[in-house]
Amino acid sequence: MKKSFICDISEGALVDDVFFLGDISRRVTRTGHPYLTLGLNDRSGVIGGRVWQDADVLVHSLTAESFVRVRGKAESYRNRLYIKVDGVEAVDISLIDQQHFLPGTYRDMEELTGYIRYFLTEVFDVDYSRLLESFFSDEIFMERFCRAPGDERSHHAYLGGLLEHTVSVATLCQHVAVQHPRLNSDLLLTAALLHDIGKVDEFNYRGRITLSREGELLGHVLLGQKMIEQRIMRLGGFPPEKELQLIHALVSHHGELEWGAPKRPQSAEALALHHLDNLDARVKGFYEVVDGSGEVPWGELQNLFRRPLTEPRAADR
Repeated sequence: MKKSFICDISEGALVDDVFFLGDISRRVTRTGHPYLTLGLNDRSGVIGGRVWQDADVLVHSLTAESFVRVRGKAESYRNRLYIKVDGVEAVDISLIDQQHFLPGTYRDMEELTGYIRYFLTEVFDVDYSRLLESFFSDEIFMERFCRAPGDERSHHAYLGGLLEHTVSVATLCQHVAVQHPRLNSDLLLTAALLHDIGKVDEFNYRGRITLSREGELLGHVLLGQKMIEQRIMRLGGFPPEKELQLIHALVSHHGELEWGAPKRPQSAEALALHHLDNLDARVKGFYEVVDGSGEVPWGELQNLFRRPLTEPRAADR
């Protein structure tokens, strides 16, 4: 249903398209005439809307956090583009392709899933291997895993972000296992592939990324622990010590209690996973800030890193 994107709208353009309605507000002019302000967005940006006719009727038929078809004309006020809305109506979410309204990974999805399949062949422990197969051979799980974001706002906050982040962390873990052969590479790689699987249940992503009810009350660490324990129970015959080591790596991967880890890392594999997970998230988060895809400019103290960041050189962009 989506025809074009906000980034393509110019002053004077006629608009007839679908947008995510982030917010709606009833206001009154100085002469007492009611009107509505709309916050409209798609994956390319945000634009305001103004409804001057039938505001008191429409305010009861529209709800924030929904999808709407908007008809009108793009105009400029104080050098800011907005849509003067002539008509607006709700759109059934079943007709919506979320990829039109949320940013997605720039990396090829087939390439990323190919990395997952490769990593499965690199785990030689029979028990860890069959656990991984039970997840990544599950078509329903894989569809959700490949679509989920990696975070709500700080890093990989886009469709496919979870898959991209998982592949990055698993790659780093594989390299570190070569440099430190005393690490249990099967445990480390299994933990890397499963450490964030709870994120498939942690977020809702309908027009914007928000925490689900489960995400608010439990978070992805506990959700992931529950998912793994349920799979292991169904598989049967899984050695308790192997399960314990894997679960420990999972629940401690945030590193510190104040960062959301129920336990701090107490094994070499858990420690490696924590630092490599944090490394990937931080480096990706840095570039999302300096590239302008984050909510706060790179030079502001309120960004992810709580410090002004060095502006990248032209060659770095």
